[in-house]
Amino acid sequence: MGATEEAGKIRQLAADVRKLLDDPVEIAADSQAKQDERWQGPTAERVRGELKIRKGKLGSMADSLEKSATQRGKESEGGGN
Repeated sequence: MGATEEAGKIRQLAADVRKLLDDPVEIAADSQAKQDERWQGPTAERVRGELKIRKGKLGSMADSLEKSATQRGKESEGGGN
């Protein structure tokens, strides 16, 4: 597998990592429910907060993967160290 192909796969992995918590965050937001049927209370707020923290961590991981992909792309062009 060439460096360009590896870089593409790493970029796809980064995109997948970013999307991992999209559905759970949407479910926890419960935006489609009527106001009186929404998930509320301290536990709901704690879970939403934890999801936000983990989504941020996954975003950082995805950023690192994208940097790695960029570096591999540069190496394949002969411009990297």
